[in-house]
Amino acid sequence: MLSFLLRRPIAVLMSFLGLLILGVWVIRLLPISLLPDIPIPRISVQLSYSDLAAQELEDHIVKPLRNQLLQVNQLSDIESKTRNGQATILLDFEFGTNTDLAFIEVNEKIDLIASQLPRDMERPRVIKANIADIPVFSLSMVPKETGREVELATVARQLIKRRIEQLAEVAFVDMSGLQQPEIVVQPDLAKLQAMGWSTDDLAQAIRDNELELGNVLIQDGQYQFNIRFPSGLQSVEDIRKVFLRKEGTLLQLQDIALVELRVQAPRGKYLFNGKEAIVFTIRKQANARLFDLKQNFAVLLADLEQNYPQLHFELSNDQSELLQVSIDNLLNSLRYGAFFAFIILFLFFREWRAPVLIGLAIPVALVVAMFGLYLAEISINTISLAGLILGVGLMIDNSIIVIENIRQFRAAGNSLMDACVEGTNEVIRPLISSALTTCSVFLPLIFLSGIAGGLFYDQALSITIALGASLLVAYILLPTLVHLLEPSKAPMPLAEGKTEGSRTTLFARSVDLVLRFRWLFLFLVLSATIGVYVGLKDLRRERFPLLSRQGYTLGLDWNENISLSENERRVKELLSVLAEELSASQVYLGEQQFLLAQDNQGINEAAVMLYTATSATSMADKITTHIKQNYPTANATIAPIKTLFDEIFGEPAAPLSVYLQMASTAGIPVPSTVQFLLDSLEKQGITYRLPPLQTQYFVQILLEEALRYGVSYQAIYSQLQILFNQHHISTLKVADQYIPIQLSTPATGFFDLIAQTSVSNQKGETVPLSIFLDIQRGEAYKEIWAGRGGAAYPIALDQYSAKLLQDIKQWIGKSGQLSAHFAGQVFEDERLIKELMGVFLISLMLLYLILAAQFESLLQPIIVLLTIPIAIGGAGIALWFSGESLNIVSLTGVIVMSGIMVNDAILKVDMMNRLLVANGDLGMAIHGAGQRRIRPILMTSLTTILALIPVLFSIGLGAELQRPLAYTVIGGLALGTWASLYVVPVLYHFFSRKN
Repeated sequence: MLSFLLRRPIAVLMSFLGLLILGVWVIRLLPISLLPDIPIPRISVQLSYSDLAAQELEDHIVKPLRNQLLQVNQLSDIESKTRNGQATILLDFEFGTNTDLAFIEVNEKIDLIASQLPRDMERPRVIKANIADIPVFSLSMVPKETGREVELATVARQLIKRRIEQLAEVAFVDMSGLQQPEIVVQPDLAKLQAMGWSTDDLAQAIRDNELELGNVLIQDGQYQFNIRFPSGLQSVEDIRKVFLRKEGTLLQLQDIALVELRVQAPRGKYLFNGKEAIVFTIRKQANARLFDLKQNFAVLLADLEQNYPQLHFELSNDQSELLQVSIDNLLNSLRYGAFFAFIILFLFFREWRAPVLIGLAIPVALVVAMFGLYLAEISINTISLAGLILGVGLMIDNSIIVIENIRQFRAAGNSLMDACVEGTNEVIRPLISSALTTCSVFLPLIFLSGIAGGLFYDQALSITIALGASLLVAYILLPTLVHLLEPSKAPMPLAEGKTEGSRTTLFARSVDLVLRFRWLFLFLVLSATIGVYVGLKDLRRERFPLLSRQGYTLGLDWNENISLSENERRVKELLSVLAEELSASQVYLGEQQFLLAQDNQGINEAAVMLYTATSATSMADKITTHIKQNYPTANATIAPIKTLFDEIFGEPAAPLSVYLQMASTAGIPVPSTVQFLLDSLEKQGITYRLPPLQTQYFVQILLEEALRYGVSYQAIYSQLQILFNQHHISTLKVADQYIPIQLSTPATGFFDLIAQTSVSNQKGETVPLSIFLDIQRGEAYKEIWAGRGGAAYPIALDQYSAKLLQDIKQWIGKSGQLSAHFAGQVFEDERLIKELMGVFLISLMLLYLILAAQFESLLQPIIVLLTIPIAIGGAGIALWFSGESLNIVSLTGVIVMSGIMVNDAILKVDMMNRLLVANGDLGMAIHGAGQRRIRPILMTSLTTILALIPVLFSIGLGAELQRPLAYTVIGGLALGTWASLYVVPVLYHFFSRKN
């Protein structure tokens, strides 16, 4: 077939030109995203009920709802976090679960229990997690003038948000930091009491005037008309003019009460660079191109800045930078790969044609691979690009092997046509086997549990497509170009002499020495390999390497019942301390208004995003020192800003977490019950984190006193609502905005108000409110955690050891009061590593099956497979010396390196088999194969190593994501190449003699 194609070079070139045109065209059509559009098997249920404390909310609402949701199909885990007035239930499902059906089932379960929930409680909100829900960037809108917060919120909601969502690439815009208006009716209590009126009379008068009859159909003869009765209240002035009449007295509301429109007391704020602002989080359409979104958004942003000069807009937390890093890495791989391939090949061949041909083959194979991605419906994302980056190195290897083999046949005296045909056909079968073995190593990764398996699907498929495109180019295009460009009369020199003289070279003599002492050599290799594995068993393990981030996130819990304004003052004070190191800052104070928020934050908490070029250590030291000196009870945690990987996989948990329950009741133990355990941990110097407590006032209405004085329970409760500014009368609809009408009292201290306030009894007499109240101060849990087994007391430990775990079990067992279960990042990491090891063993089994079919032997595949542990030992040594950890990236590097090593071993064993069949001399077969394959082995290893060396010295965002892979490939190839040159001949000699 190849000879037929070589005689029709124009047809071959035109066919590849057509593929190139299609590939270039589909690049414009491929979606560009941060990550593959895979379903995240996670659903959250958010509850809000402001009248209940955390414990009551957990006992009466969250617990029954959680038990109901435990019946949802394919549920893998469930947990809830309950705070005062709000709670979140997180449901995790097995990966592969149809989240659309799970979403429907969760809503059905909520509907089934809805009758048991309070009637005045809003229906729990169900949110389905999705890759598209991860914001690609944030936009801060900062006013240049203050004092117009309500107008700013209207502009943000009605103009800016709609303008952004009109972009075709934008799916949804979420907002926070909006200040909402409210109408406050503040009665003159002295006048009310003098006239014998109550606050309920005012509230009822307003409700009577806001009656809306809607549309009425009337008939006048043969005609019909719709008559509309609008609400009587359409503005603040209408409310002021509401008439009140009681016992012959007629007054307007403005005569006895102050009615004004003002900003609601905020429960949260957003600050940008210390200034109050509004933040928008932008989410992309799943099939849109990310860079088109950024380009069109930049145009929109320029237009907004021109049309609204009184506003300042600032982009931040741009997650697309990781994608840009991946694209830059791909381009760098192409540049460095082509450059070093040219240098290495020029040094080996001393001419320009081979480097040029390889430099041409790589982009052609890459563009053809893009066409394959389009047919496979795979987007351009960080995962598929990582697969293409890995595929580029394998493309270079295939091109080097084909061209080198053609030149060897040409140097042996064959014609140009025969050299192209025979040289390519000789290596194409082992190259196909090598491609299959590489795919067999990567494809099992898709069987990893959870989201990791879904992400590796794109990588495995992109590598498979890249290898297919590389084989197509190496088998058809490269021989055609060689046939066209090589001079037909000038034979190519063979640098090391002919195969017949292969025993006289330095390399051949070293192989003879190894074969002579083969048992000693194998013993030394085995001992060294075992020693390396024993020494590396304590290599640090983690999910992902630490990535460079744009900044750091500071989580603050002041552990005091402070107001939002005090929270703001403290945060601004901290920002002033860090001012010299900050380039920008974002502050989320108190509760936020995001619709898709997963976490709830209290008024006395803050999340601060710090953008800086300074190291985290110096900043953390300043923060810790400032907080310890000024606010010793506060809790502060500093961590790198979340990337898209953190958003998907979640933040790393504590190394070890202990969840305690009462052994008899399975309830939450009081803090004093667990003190013995905390004392034991402190004696051993173990640091830990406890669930925060908060001070609460427990207000009880004394019903006996209410009956004695003839005051109704409802009258007391309504008066308390007014004092708390929670007495909602009605809602005023203005345009598309609903403004609440609240009955309130003058702002002053709560206990002063209690002492000054009175209620009326059935006889119209006023009685002090304080008589009917019993107010007690106490400590309560700020947040209640619960899982499948119910609510528990979590203790997060900052370290883990098997002895520590055993000690904790013994301490708890001796108490007899508590039961515990354990979790932590250590267990999750061990599970993931074990799973990866299992996948790797499956890959080795698949490798064996493919190689057995390739060699028609059950023993020779073992020769190839035994080189892998040696190469992995070299990768481990490189990780140890570099200080890198064993993680998903470094394990991917091990897989890539194993694929390259397998390719070299396959080619060498295949050539040994060919030469052994041709002349029957085992020694000649070993030396001849070594002579024929030493140049391509060295060239492929050197080009790969040299192309990866610049990664070791790269800096900036995402550089650490490639560095563990580079270290494993370089270390593995360095030792694995030596194994291919010496261990493979010894093993082949051993197995062939046994045959």
